Amino acid sequence: MRRVAVVTGTRAEWGLLRPVCDAIRAERGLSLHILAGGAHLLAPARTIDEVRAYAPALVEFPMQVAGETGRNADARAVGRGIAAIADILAVLAPDIVVVLGDRIEAFAAASAAAIGGIRVAHIHGGDRAEGVADESMRHAITKLAHVHFPASAESAHRILALGEQPETVHLVGSPSIDGLAAIAPLDDARYAALGAPEFVFLMHPCGRSDETEHDDAAAALDAAIARGRVLALAPNSDPGRAGIARAIAERCGSMRIAEHLPRADFVALLRRPEIRALVGNSSAGIIEASALGARVIDIGRRQRGRERAGNVVQCAVAEPAELAEAFSALARGVDGAVHPYGDGAAGPRIARVLAELDPARHPLAKLNSF
Repeated sequence: MRRVAVVTGTRAEWGLLRPVCDAIRAERGLSLHILAGGAHLLAPARTIDEVRAYAPALVEFPMQVAGETGRNADARAVGRGIAAIADILAVLAPDIVVVLGDRIEAFAAASAAAIGGIRVAHIHGGDRAEGVADESMRHAITKLAHVHFPASAESAHRILALGEQPETVHLVGSPSIDGLAAIAPLDDARYAALGAPEFVFLMHPCGRSDETEHDDAAAALDAAIARGRVLALAPNSDPGRAGIARAIAERCGSMRIAEHLPRADFVALLRRPEIRALVGNSSAGIIEASALGARVIDIGRRQRGRERAGNVVQCAVAEPAELAEAFSALARGVDGAVHPYGDGAAGPRIARVLAELDPARHPLAKLNSF
């Protein structure tokens, strides 16, 4: 039985990893083990409870410290994460460690596993997205990984351009598309309880000062509020979070606020015909929304470089004139959302590759292909 350890550190990436975990559980010859921690453990959302409900026997690892924010705090958190995950892996002894994306939790897990002599499988490598330090972190994880599961053909090409061996690269699509078709629009009662929004606001920080993040979020929120009913969701825990959270709190009388929506509810909400746009800079606007055909206003640089479909209106900066033009473009309509992220069967493909993986074709000792 091949032991597969899946590591999750954030609410967003757990939504993508869950269908992968489902497929691993269903695959004969694989045993699933979940490590959860990092931002999952942070208040107020404490999304660790969602992972616990799925896997009561999971193993938790600490990283961030409540109240410590900023780039240096993230660097210290990486050190704690590597140490904690290394200790867990020494006892668990998995054959493969699975990580997704570009977050510090994924980097810590990939570092602990690769240095510790355990194969790393990386989902969503090869993407481009500026984020905070996302571009560097994602490609660093690629160089630590032994098995690559890119979500698009362009991402697969970038992994090869980084010197990875072609036989280690398996184009599977994005697990964020898995299961979307089965999620119905949010029911009327739940939709009404959320304030019957026309716009969903979800903006994450880009590692800038709290004041800069506050001002951009405030401008975007004011533009949306002026045009319809708004539901604002809380940002993630990246440096600059406090500024966005403050902008949201200052407008609590003008809109509804939700700290967190479970992934199924979030997708179901975007399926409501009343939703005119997802406004902000979440990768969900680029990937999941493209598969749903939901319209999006993507603001700023966080997703810069990421492949996108015609459902996205780009707003380069959160200034009133640019925001007004973006909302006007939205009203004029957007192109059909033909996206590059696969057909919604990434999880089973990933599980099958893991089950059939030949260690000789994915050696621990790596060598650039050129």
